[in-house]
Amino acid sequence: MQFGRREEPGGPEGPAALPEETAERERALARLLDAGLHEEAAELMRALLRDYERHLGFRHATTVSLYDALGHVLYRLRRLPEAEAMHREAYQRSTVVDGPAHPRTLGYAHNLGAALVIGAEPTQGITLLTTTLEHREAVLGAGHPDTLDTAAVLGAVLFSTGEHERGAALLESTWQHYADTLGPEHVQTLAAGGNLAAARHAMGRTDEAARLLAELHDGCTRALGPKHELTRQTRAALDAVGPPPGR
Repeated sequence: MQFGRREEPGGPEGPAALPEETAERERALARLLDAGLHEEAAELMRALLRDYERHLGFRHATTVSLYDALGHVLYRLRRLPEAEAMHREAYQRSTVVDGPAHPRTLGYAHNLGAALVIGAEPTQGITLLTTTLEHREAVLGAGHPDTLDTAAVLGAVLFSTGEHERGAALLESTWQHYADTLGPEHVQTLAAGGNLAAARHAMGRTDEAARLLAELHDGCTRALGPKHELTRQTRAALDAVGPPPGR
């Protein structure tokens, strides 16, 4: 299991050879993560970080990406301040090594922004997500899946913090981009549509919300099956809103 791109020996990030002890830790970590043992995985990740910094260096992509991966695991453990610190470390290191507009840096910026809005710094998180979205649009294009991921998070956060018009507009465009890029029944498209439907309902556009939820429920049932969590969530939302006109 690898947490970041490793350059070939002699590449710009230097040789990626690791001792067998470290390789065994990587294999053990993969087993822990597969088993959902996140507490044990977090402890082993910290040991691996020491190995990576010793053998690969603090600038190496694998080292930086493990900080980010540890942030995700700590989030699963609901240790939010620690998770934010790990995402921040990855973002700051990548900014220095790769530059602020590198796709890898922008991925870490997205994760840090999401951690900030979940935690104690929503304003700072919105600012970072806004900047990240602008960079991703410029570097990757407006329809790139990574760009859409940031747009989806930012739209939902803006709406939830009271910027209804701006948030709803972003949710609308993101859902349409997902449908055009990934297809109308891709799980990302369906999830984005659910956020848009919730925004429409909150703004009093109940009939539009109900029509969208009915379409989404049909799509979820076809693509994911009636027992999938997203299908059940969409059904519950539709029941709460009520049937669309004409049904």
